[in-house]
Order: sequence, then C-alpha cells, then structure tokens
Amino acid sequence: MGYVQDAVGPSVPPPGWTPTDVPKAPVSQPPETLDGADAAVRWRISAAGIDNILVILAYLLVCAVLGWRVVALGHLWVSSALALAYHFAFEARYGQTIGKRQYGLRVVSADGGQAGTRAIAIRSVLRFVDALPTCYVSGLVSMMRTGPARRQRIGDIAGQTMVVAVEGRALDRGTPRWMLPSATIFGLLMSAVLIFGIAHGASRPLTVRDRDAFITGCERSAMAPPDACACLLTRLEDDGYNTTGALRELYDNERRDAASGTLGPDSRNVVAALTACRFPTPASSGPLA
Repeated sequence: MGYVQDAVGPSVPPPGWTPTDVPKAPVSQPPETLDGADAAVRWRISAAGIDNILVILAYLLVCAVLGWRVVALGHLWVSSALALAYHFAFEARYGQTIGKRQYGLRVVSADGGQAGTRAIAIRSVLRFVDALPTCYVSGLVSMMRTGPARRQRIGDIAGQTMVVAVEGRALDRGTPRWMLPSATIFGLLMSAVLIFGIAHGASRPLTVRDRDAFITGCERSAMAPPDACACLLTRLEDDGYNTTGALRELYDNERRDAASGTLGPDSRNVVAALTACRFPTPASSGPLA
C-alpha cells in the first residue's frame, strides 16, 4: 500500500480546522501531591504519640543508667535533647520518624521534593516553639492558617518543609475536615485554662490545706513546735505574704539571700517573724531555708 500513500501525499487538515480534540499531555506532579498535606493531619497526631513514647522510653533508660530521678526539673533538658536528636536523625536520614513510617507520612520540601538537612534541623529545633504554650497549640494554629495545601507548623514554615501522606493509612483514609479545627479549639481552650491557672494561682489566697502544709513543713525543717509555726505563718500573712505566689516569692528571695550572704527586705521580715515567734533555731537558717 506504500504506492497509494506516495500518490496521495501526507495528510493535510482541511482549511479552518483546529485540533481541538487532540488530548493534552498530562502535567507532571511530584509524587507527594498538595492534597497529601491535608490528608496527613490526622496521622501526624497519631505518629507524634508513637514518637513521644519512644523518646520517653529513651529518657527512662538514661535515668536508669545514670541513677537519676525521673521527675526532676534539672533533667528536663535531657528529654528535650533526646526528642530533638531523635526527630532530626530519622527525618534527615529517612524523611520520616518511626511514627511517621507507621502511618505512611514523609517530611518533604515545600515544593514536594526531598527536604535538606538544614531544613530538617530548623523544623526540629522549632518543634519546641510549636508546642507552646501547651497541647501543641501554636503548631495547630499555624497549620490552620497555612491551609489544606500546606498544613505547615511554624517549624515547617521556617524550614520550608511540609508533612504529606505518601502511602498506607494516611494516604488511603486521609483526615476528616472537622479534626484539625476541633484539635485547634481544644488546644486553645487547654492553653487558656493553663494560663488562667498560672495567672490566678499565684494570687489565690491561702487555703486551709495550704496553711496545714506550711505548718507541717515548718515543723520538719525547723524542728519547731506547731504553735511557733502557726505564729510564723500568721506574722507572714500580716506582712502581706498571704497568697501562694507571695509565699513562693518569699521563699525564693530568702534562699537567694542565704546563698549570697545578704539580708534583703524579705529576709528581714522572716527574721523579725522568727524572733517574734521565739523560734528555737537561728534566724539565718529559718524554716523557709
């Protein structure tokens, strides 16, 4: 049939015809589509639960090896350092922590490519900012603000990264639309309760339980009779130390003066109260020391 084609020549469209029916080539997209960021939200929360458990277990192991008390403010930095090292090491090497791998999540750059080491370091360090003031509320608010295409927490914005669903349950099941707003509202409410408690707890008048605890602690630390400790508390309340916050500040200032060998206004008030209540111990080592 070649001689027929040679006689007819190449196919030429008729005049006025435009190729409207020619299919367009598909636009290439990275494997982590923008919808994956919104689908990942629910599973980011679940993955964080697994990762936090692993960090806590590592912290408990460190405490057991070093003979540390588990609940000690001086050791909290160790837990924070472990969390930072864990997330950075796994996300820089594999793009996902153990928790993220469990649910099919991956940390990628904002354009959908592989996230660099510097970007992972930034998002890892700012994880602590996202957690403020409690319940990860700063991160949740940021995820709401950046919208479904990105769902970036503060660390993601600074590091130009995002977390997307790439496989498994996260990709198959996604996230209900109500979940992120509900989690954000819950976090805001819990943060408000925490801030209110801190702000008003310090100005709360002493309760009967507070007074009993003060007197008991006074008896044990100063080896003083109950009536002398009750007298001390009464004198301190008369001097204006009648809230939990005021007593805590008095305690801190008295400890600071004792360490520096000085006698500030609060310490002078303590000495006067100890003298008036005839404490058997020297005033410089009073019950607040």
